[in-house]
Amino acid sequence: MNHFFVYPFSGRRFFWAMGATLLILAIPAARVQAQQPTPKVDTASAENVEKGKRNFVTYVCSACHGYSGQGTERGPRLDTNRIPFPAFARYVRQPAGSMPRYGTQKQISDSALADIYAFLKSVPPPPDPKSIPLLNDD
Repeated sequence: MNHFFVYPFSGRRFFWAMGATLLILAIPAARVQAQQPTPKVDTASAENVEKGKRNFVTYVCSACHGYSGQGTERGPRLDTNRIPFPAFARYVRQPAGSMPRYGTQKQISDSALADIYAFLKSVPPPPDPKSIPLLNDD
């Protein structure tokens, strides 16, 4: 039987060779992705915040995290004051736990993530429980 491809390796050596080939092919792609400019989120405009609010619903973030990121029984409250944008984007791309993975630009772009981050930054923090009289009735 004639094969179209002839592999000079077999068994484990074949898998090592294929892995090395894939790694070599992935390096240029990683460099291209790394060279893309990071969206500016420190200077978020009202337009970015509004787009982020729409994106938060469009990409179904609100289904688990609530309409303003306050958290629900399915997803925790999102506190963007504690993490910078790169960490936020990295977690969305490679989450832990049961959160769905938005790993590619086709699933959600960096600019859409930056707008969502701007929206979450615009949400005021919850009040301190000690400042609510009903909760402090002794």
